Amino acid sequence: MKYIIALIFLIPVLSQAQLNSYSANELDSLQYVEERPVVFFIKTDWCSICLGMENKVLKSEAVSKMLSENYYLVILNAESKEDIVFKGKRYVFESTGLNEGKHQLAMQLAKKDGTVSFPSTVIMIGNDVVYKNNSFMREKDLMDVLGLVLDS
Repeated sequence: MKYIIALIFLIPVLSQAQLNSYSANELDSLQYVEERPVVFFIKTDWCSICLGMENKVLKSEAVSKMLSENYYLVILNAESKEDIVFKGKRYVFESTGLNEGKHQLAMQLAKKDGTVSFPSTVIMIGNDVVYKNNSFMREKDLMDVLGLVLDS
């Protein structure tokens, strides 16, 4: 009986694909070796919708495979205190209070029509942002966008 219960809990874990992601600091080196579009998934720790999209959509077998084979994925916490050098520019955490703040790169990438919301999905080719969405994306919608970017 114990083994059946253990299997019930393992099946959802085993059905999720391995998600390959990189740090933003690695991108310049990666692009030097092989140029690919970059997908930034921008989230916060307190955002339950972000967690849902990361666990259900990004880790789905189809999306994970598409990202791993054709893109560099960066999962960027908008409240990260890590300095990031991207495209030759340094981006830092800006404190807005006691244990509060935002990361410059996350805010720059996620800003759409003057506002920032999470989760944000940003796709770049070279220096150009070719797609930006500031809300939850279903698996089918994300797959459609990823396919269109590759076809362009």
